[in-house]
Amino acid sequence: MSHAARWWLLSDLHLGVSDDDPRCPGRVLSEFLYRQVLAASGPQQHVAFVGDTFELVGFAEDESLARLESILARHLDTFRALKACAARGVQLHFVCGNHDVELARPSVAARLSALLSPAEPTRVRVHPWFLHVPHVLVAEHGHQHHALHRMPEVLRAAVNGTDELNLPPLAAWNAHPSRSHLSRAGAVARACLASERAERRVRELAYDELLQTESLRLALDGVAVRDLARLSRFRTVSALPVAATRMVLSATGRRVTGEKAPAAAGRFARTLEAHGSGVSWYVSGHTHRALESALEACPTRYVNTGTWCSDVRGRGPDQSDRRAFPYAVVDVARDGTTTGGLRYWRPNGG
Repeated sequence: MSHAARWWLLSDLHLGVSDDDPRCPGRVLSEFLYRQVLAASGPQQHVAFVGDTFELVGFAEDESLARLESILARHLDTFRALKACAARGVQLHFVCGNHDVELARPSVAARLSALLSPAEPTRVRVHPWFLHVPHVLVAEHGHQHHALHRMPEVLRAAVNGTDELNLPPLAAWNAHPSRSHLSRAGAVARACLASERAERRVRELAYDELLQTESLRLALDGVAVRDLARLSRFRTVSALPVAATRMVLSATGRRVTGEKAPAAAGRFARTLEAHGSGVSWYVSGHTHRALESALEACPTRYVNTGTWCSDVRGRGPDQSDRRAFPYAVVDVARDGTTTGGLRYWRPNGG
């Protein structure tokens, strides 16, 4: 970047049509935006929501549009704060996650922009795959590196909606919680087969053309984008044991644990570096475990922005203090150098 900027990045608010989460992420977010973002001055400001901002997945196009409006109407404080940010010139970014992949639909992205910034729709940008700021940061939700959540043909959503996207295995398991375990296991098996077929399609010319178009938007070399798309191929032989483990843990009320940067983050950052497009920061969410750490054999710093909903799974301050909300900040100086890292914000000046 050739000019100074400040980035705030957060994820996994899971805002839905109800407001029953005890942490009240919608109301807390509005206070954060007013007290932190709108109260700040200086360089160009960006707020990036790194996936699962909304509960918006598995709907037809008309239903997606209606649900988006219902969510924003239910969270009026957040809606008004986001509009105030856009009106003040703050650039808003929404990276699609596995819970709000519907944002990638052109019609839904356009509606979000029109609702939040009617006078200047370009103040709101939707990133169907990941956000890339050359030499500064990449931000992706992270589900593309998890076999149980991966959507191999995710870019098709930005062209013709998600109607042609099959549910990933874990979503297939969760889609019908009232069904028997045997029935849901069958849905997982079918989702695995569909994912295998999709992985074959993303290696065909038609999908490569989508990747090359995306490379222009991302300001990345087309070969680099192709390599990034193939980092975490879905394989049934490795996914099924993981799915079985998740199902058992879910049935017993336990969680998968882990407090280190995922190997996929290192692969992603090193791939960018190998193509001459290295960045200082790799930011993701998805796991609900806030964390900052180094990446192996790579100068890029890793930050996971955790979650603002009640499903906190990490061991950070937000586990013991539910009024601590994790986010990342990245400051870019005029000479391109960056500083920042994981932060925790507490309402009412904490």
